[in-house]
Amino acid sequence: MNNMKTKTLFVTALTVFTFNSSFAIENKHEHSVLSNKVHQSERDDRQYEVIELDNKMRVLLVSDPKATKSLGSIALPVGSLYDPVLQQGLAHYTEHMVLMGSKKYPQPSSFTEFLARHAGNYNATTSGNRTAFFFEVENGVINTALDYLADAIAEPIFDPKFADKERNAVNAEMTMYRSSDGFRIQQVDSETINPNHPASQFSGGNLETLSDKDNSKLQDELVNFHDKYYSANIMVGVIYSNQSIEKLETLAESTYGQIPNKNIIVPSITKPAITQEFTGKEITMLPAQPRKMLSLKFPIENDIDKFTDKTNEYLIYLISNNSKNTLADQLQKQGLIEAIQATCDSKYYGNSGTFNINVILTDEGLAQKDKVIAAIFNYLQLIEKQGVSEAYYDEIKKVFALSFKYKDVNRDMSYVEWLSDQMLLYPVKNVLDADYVAEHLNKEAIINRIKSFTPDNARVWLIAPNQTTDKTAYFLNAPYKVDNISDELKTTWTNLAKDFSFTLPELNPYIPDNFNIIRQNSDQIQPATFSKRGNHIHFVSRHFNNDPKAVIAVSLRNNQAFKDAKTSIAFELLDYIVSRDLTQLQFQAGNAGMSLSTGPDNGLMITAAGFNQHLPEMVLAILNSYRQVAIDEQSLALAKSWYLQRLDGADHFESIRLASEPVLALSKLPHYFERDERRQITNTITISDVEAYRDNLMTQSIPYMISLGNISNEDSLDLYHAVQKTLKRDVEFTPLDDIAIKTSFTARITQQAKSTDSALLMTYFPTNYDPTKSQVVGYTLTSIMSPWFFDQLRSHEQLGYLVGIFPFFIGESVGLGFAVQTNQWDPAYLLQRYQAFYPTMLNKLDALTDKDIEEYKRSIIDEQTMPPQSLDEEFERLISDYRLSRFQFDSRDKKIELLKKITKQDLIDFYKSTVIDQKGLVIASQVIGKTEKGEKEPEAITDYTEFKNASSLQNELLK
Repeated sequence: MNNMKTKTLFVTALTVFTFNSSFAIENKHEHSVLSNKVHQSERDDRQYEVIELDNKMRVLLVSDPKATKSLGSIALPVGSLYDPVLQQGLAHYTEHMVLMGSKKYPQPSSFTEFLARHAGNYNATTSGNRTAFFFEVENGVINTALDYLADAIAEPIFDPKFADKERNAVNAEMTMYRSSDGFRIQQVDSETINPNHPASQFSGGNLETLSDKDNSKLQDELVNFHDKYYSANIMVGVIYSNQSIEKLETLAESTYGQIPNKNIIVPSITKPAITQEFTGKEITMLPAQPRKMLSLKFPIENDIDKFTDKTNEYLIYLISNNSKNTLADQLQKQGLIEAIQATCDSKYYGNSGTFNINVILTDEGLAQKDKVIAAIFNYLQLIEKQGVSEAYYDEIKKVFALSFKYKDVNRDMSYVEWLSDQMLLYPVKNVLDADYVAEHLNKEAIINRIKSFTPDNARVWLIAPNQTTDKTAYFLNAPYKVDNISDELKTTWTNLAKDFSFTLPELNPYIPDNFNIIRQNSDQIQPATFSKRGNHIHFVSRHFNNDPKAVIAVSLRNNQAFKDAKTSIAFELLDYIVSRDLTQLQFQAGNAGMSLSTGPDNGLMITAAGFNQHLPEMVLAILNSYRQVAIDEQSLALAKSWYLQRLDGADHFESIRLASEPVLALSKLPHYFERDERRQITNTITISDVEAYRDNLMTQSIPYMISLGNISNEDSLDLYHAVQKTLKRDVEFTPLDDIAIKTSFTARITQQAKSTDSALLMTYFPTNYDPTKSQVVGYTLTSIMSPWFFDQLRSHEQLGYLVGIFPFFIGESVGLGFAVQTNQWDPAYLLQRYQAFYPTMLNKLDALTDKDIEEYKRSIIDEQTMPPQSLDEEFERLISDYRLSRFQFDSRDKKIELLKKITKQDLIDFYKSTVIDQKGLVIASQVIGKTEKGEKEPEAITDYTEFKNASSLQNELLK
């Protein structure tokens, strides 16, 4: 049931293209404070204030004395929809160039290196409707970080020396997206709508579109675009920190306040994106990844201003619902679909949007896609006739209210990106609660919306392999075809629809109504000794003891569970069959504020998190499904098809991930099995094989359990005993010995990519080195060196778009991984450039002062000692030790204490021994990109000892 995730009732609005001027009044503050107070949860004790600076920029200030990091963002309501026709992709390109040095901070890597020293990070994104820049950093240096960002926005250098290099970066990024079906769909969509609408342009940009032309010079256009749109009066900003509102106001004015106000007005988009000429279409596209997907897309108006009605969310809830005899339930039980989910983006095209009904098809569903389409239209008619109900709206309203009141937010830089987007979209007072406000059931709007969901108004997408196509999407190389939906096909759908009789969803029985806080003994401690017969562990939350939430994980550990390839596959097939059986429970839990998941943990691990009222019964329901679910020919065939498609999907990973897979596979014990072997065995597995596996797993396993939060130790123990009594008591579980790196040698693994990108991952591991110390040293070196590696190989040499240094694990030992994905260079050349830069990094490391090292260490220690921001995060800090049967739960503390003692010489010795002198394990994992006809084959690395695959290398390590 790996695919069980929490589903939400709403689609978070992210971007918009118009600026909404706000109401301002004069008051005691130096700057105008916008009059409408930000609505916040009654449980949220942070202070929020939106001010308007003298340059007319609106800034949301969030004062949170408990903030673990400070955050900042700037966004403007201009994106790729405003690209000039002669420089398509210019908004995206400008976003890149803004961060390549500014008047005050001219070095392109200066912001990155500053943030690396202070537990920070940054990013920027461009959509059709907006561009956003955002970062996170230690509280003590928020003023400097804001100054970096504000200066980049206000006075970027746009150095022509880097301008051409960033063209290559943008081109490499878009080339990488040839393997992303999301971007391929976007490009095909742009080619099948009104060509006069700006969304029909190539939004990402490449070397062709971003180039000098007779009437358009790129450098001039870059400067002009920035001058035209990067104006404070249309921008919004967010500053989130532990400082007072008054201090944040001063910070905003001294940084964001320096951005020029050019008094611009963002032009409106007036051309319609989709007219009748572009509806009533069947669009067939070949995917880059193995998938079978059906999507019915209907054009809708931009109705952001009616966000309190929740018209779209109401329809999403009914269409996506998995209650008994609903659309999703019937199609799944007939073996036609894996899942169905409605989504909506009402400003996708700026002045209009789309409502989408997305279906993941099975093999049989692909063969009978017209039956699936007919069922959807049948169900839509039922909703129109009977589905507009106060009862459903009240349920949605209740769920939204609970979600807002008890919202878990990880306040990192993505949070202020979201806040910036909210400011562009909604009134000041609704910045926080816009997604959760449901004030009025607008029956007329719902009925009118659903009446527009007809074949004549639809764009029906089929994304599946082995389909007939006659076009290829520009640059993304996605084959596709467009056909009119014929009258004959409409008749077919009408006739097939008669075979269905659906029921509207039942009301959700799991929406919590008991929020009592259990008073627990705060001195409860967990057992310190692992038992081969099982352990029960319960923690009282140290940080969220007033939240009516808990997390429970139950593991059935079994030394026979993954003893060979056949048992490993049997687990996956059984897990999938159970997930289909529990679809309704998963949907209801997700919409009631709980999440359910299952996965491996030397056997089976079930995790339930969220409002605690129903969690124990949900754990038992999942266990009962494992014991009782019917395993028949249909369910096994569906499971095999799903699993084989997942194996095929791994073959289609982007090149840098494909390069990482062999290294990651080495830690999979007792043994890693190659995909080809698993494919062969999958085809031979029978019903009796899976049933026998289930019988062993559900009777011969040992129960382990950990719980955290608002559940008493007694109730937690009762659940443990309920699980325990179903298992035999005369068996034991022995944890597996960890894989160790004992000898020095080199290895080379080569794979072929399905895309045109090549990749090289070079990993270096020490031998006979304390594993915990390797983790501390490896992570510290990664933090220090990543900006250097990125700046040289990405910014200066333009070797690829994805460039980085990453810590890699083999067992508990950590090594350094240097990686580049590229569409221009061979792995052999990449290795040359790595090796040429390795000594430079050693010199830069040696040049750091002891004070520099202590600053990096303090940054990491501060990050590791920050309190968790949610109960789930608190649980995540326990789960790694739990999985390793280390029930002292002190690994994190040990690493922090060890980090305090690490010296500069420790870092130099580790790097010099493993990378420069190569005295440990060296793994070269290269991926050779697919060549087009007539192109030269990329030159591969021939150094190092060749291993056929990861399993053969693992065998060597296990000797």
